[in-house]
Amino acid sequence: MKHVLWAAAPLCLAALSGCSSVPDARAPSPVVAAQFSVAPAAADPQAAQATPQLDTWWTLFEQPLLNRLVDQALAASTEVRMGLARVREARALREAALTQYQPQGGLRASGDHRKVQRLGGASTGGVGLGRQSSAGLDLQVSWELDVLGRGDALSRQADGDYGAALYGAYGERATLVAEVARSMFEAQRLTAALADAQATITIQTRLQQVLARKLERGLVALADVARVDASLLAAQANALVLQSQLDAARRALLVLVGQGDQPLSALVLDDSQTQAPALPQALPADLLARRPDVLQAQAQMDAAAGGLELSRLALLPSITLTPGLGLNWQKQGASLSTGLWSLAGNLAMPVLDRPRLLANARAQGARAEQAVIAYEQVVQRAFSETDQALLRMAPDQQRLQVLAQAEARAQTAYEAARKGYEAGFFDLVVVLDAEQVYRDSRGGLTQARAEALAHAVQVFQALGGGWPRDALGAETQKTN
Repeated sequence: MKHVLWAAAPLCLAALSGCSSVPDARAPSPVVAAQFSVAPAAADPQAAQATPQLDTWWTLFEQPLLNRLVDQALAASTEVRMGLARVREARALREAALTQYQPQGGLRASGDHRKVQRLGGASTGGVGLGRQSSAGLDLQVSWELDVLGRGDALSRQADGDYGAALYGAYGERATLVAEVARSMFEAQRLTAALADAQATITIQTRLQQVLARKLERGLVALADVARVDASLLAAQANALVLQSQLDAARRALLVLVGQGDQPLSALVLDDSQTQAPALPQALPADLLARRPDVLQAQAQMDAAAGGLELSRLALLPSITLTPGLGLNWQKQGASLSTGLWSLAGNLAMPVLDRPRLLANARAQGARAEQAVIAYEQVVQRAFSETDQALLRMAPDQQRLQVLAQAEARAQTAYEAARKGYEAGFFDLVVVLDAEQVYRDSRGGLTQARAEALAHAVQVFQALGGGWPRDALGAETQKTN
């Protein structure tokens, strides 16, 4: 026994030297600023001090229709259901992996019954002849002892794979919620634009009627009537285009929330456009604990580090115990029962496959480095997306105030021009120009409101909202 141990000692030293030739995974060092370029601004200072619920940020818009559509989408989305299926798969694989360093084996039962007859030859006096029965029950166990930390490395790898699947599912959920909100706000914009187009048709129709009466009296030229007719036809054509775009947006939204088999009339929209709610005060460091893509990349990095440690430990010897327990029963005339137990141990050291294991360890080290780089890229992209979203949203409030004032002034100018034309103080050109300015101002305000809502959705998503952050503890505990 001593000779065996002395012979194994050089091999163990060689294995340890091989482990040292494979470097550890380095710590990530993403380069991001300590502050965003602009801080989120809120119309209400008290609302800015309160921290909005990022988990359910869409409820802050206070639109029951949006809340209902999000609930329907989360219940019917194939992406969300696929993500949950991946989580269940990862959880099962994690549970299976963590049992690798527990005792393995099972029971084996056997039985035999035979009848032996002498067909010829010398007589044996009946020995070995007649009916014979036997039965056995064996418990065969194999237990690889975790004396070098393989179990911890395997647990880290399995936990990382499970976390990556879990955060990936939450990322799908967050993306879906943002897409539903964007689609609904776009459909509302088209509804408001269609209402504006129909109002323009009403204005042009009224003006056409006024011109028709003046034409009968010979007070206007036929060219003026033709010009108004052309404007009315253009407004009607624009309304047709907006109606088709609105129908397409409503159909896409119905499909998104799992109601694709319903008619367009099932989705009732109004032309009101809500205001963007207050945003939370956030720092770039908050993204590391909030964004599911960052957390997923971190989990993948942990899994790769666990895989690297496992590949390094594969160069070291392994110790396996093989205890056994057996019961046997035999009957040949008289019955005989026996029992036995055994305990054996094996020490395995990779020798001829050592070059292959070293190559695998170096490959796993490269994968771990790739995971670290991927994490750094995700963090930098998260900061860039959030910073850009905040920059886009920064002027929205002031822009809406200016456009609202412009729309009100343009409406006043148009009403004055129309009344002056009907009274004979202005010619038709003045009315049409004022009406065009009013229509452009109204359309610009509608578009700006929709863009402000889209910017708010983008900021909430960039900050990592739209998934139940507090549910992670309970979700993770289900696997322990």
